Formats: sequence, structure tokens, C-alpha cells
Amino acid sequence: MTTLPTSPAGEGPQLSKKKQRTREKIAEAALLAFRDRGYELATAEQIAQTAGISRSNFYLHFRSKAELVVSMLDTLEPEVVAMYSRLDGLIESSESEIRAWVFDTAKLWDRDSQRFETLERALAVEPLVSERWARTLQHAADAMPRYLSRFEDGAGRTRARARLLTLMFQYERSMYFTVVREAGLDRREMVEALADQWSEMLQKNAQRS
Repeated sequence: MTTLPTSPAGEGPQLSKKKQRTREKIAEAALLAFRDRGYELATAEQIAQTAGISRSNFYLHFRSKAELVVSMLDTLEPEVVAMYSRLDGLIESSESEIRAWVFDTAKLWDRDSQRFETLERALAVEPLVSERWARTLQHAADAMPRYLSRFEDGAGRTRARARLLTLMFQYERSMYFTVVREAGLDRREMVEALADQWSEMLQKNAQRS
């Protein structure tokens, strides 16, 4: 398993405001560089130049582009987890309420389309990013205890969690192609289909093992 980056020795859990501002500036510059040159071709030097800092200063904050994208996921994860926690509260709700959740969460992909574009490109070439995104979705699955509690502890609940994860991965890919890439797909029809899938999963009786 890849070891995810940790804070340097002696650094507290909360970055100084100045350091945090610099990291945010680097992240914003990276999104511009990735947009203009592509993730694979953009270099640390180009990102640093766009951010108005030196290349060495970039490496004081991030050891690689992959670590930079991981930091973006660190920022994104709480919102993703909260999104699925809210869905967990809808397991006994109507299909229309679940559909409203799907349409509402699509706004996340609208708002952060450039970040999701960067994520998709990085996922293809960076094991560190793939591991971090998978961990985010695992945390999201664990944020749905009401749904998971419908299954007996053990193999049944493990399988239910795996089904949640597969639908989460499918949901992310569908949103990427429909909202971010606008790949000639009917957005309303795609979102309606996703709502049907979530409704079926959340509302059907749990099969206890």
C-alpha cells in the first residue's frame, strides 16, 4: 500500500495562515496550469511561476503534483462525506426526495468541475491519488450507518458496503461524463437514471445473511 504524505516533523496539525494561503495559491495556479497544459505536461516549475513563487518554494509545500492533488482531495472529502451522510437520512424517504438529492449533489460537479477534471486525469497516472480517492469513498460509505445497519453484522454488511461503494464509483463516473465533460449525454435522463438506482438500493428490503 502506498504511504500517503504526512505533515513534516514538528509541524502542528493546523498550518499557519500564511502557509495555508500559499498552499491555496499553489492549488489555484495548478488548476490553471492543468487546464492550459494538461495534468501530465504541466510541471512544478510552471505551477510555481503561475503562482508567483519559486520552484523551490513549491517543493517546500508539495513533494509532487500527486501530493498537490491529494491536498485538494483532503479539502473536498468533508463535503463528499456530508453529501452521503445526508443521503443516509433519506433511506425511508420518497423517490422524489432521493431524486432531489441527486439533482442537488450534481451542483458539486458543476461548481468544482475543474477540480474533478484534474482528479480524473491524475487518477489515470497517480497511484497516490487513486488510493486517496478510494479512501474518500470508503469514508463516505461509512457515513451511511442507517443503511448499513439494516444488514446483519458480518458478511451481509460487508457485501452491502461493497455495493454502496460500487454505486458511488458509478455515480462519480456518470457525473464526470455528464456534468464535467458534457459528453453529449442528456443530463436530465442521466440524473433520473442515477436517482432510480439510488432509490432501488435504499428502499428495497435488506436481505439478511
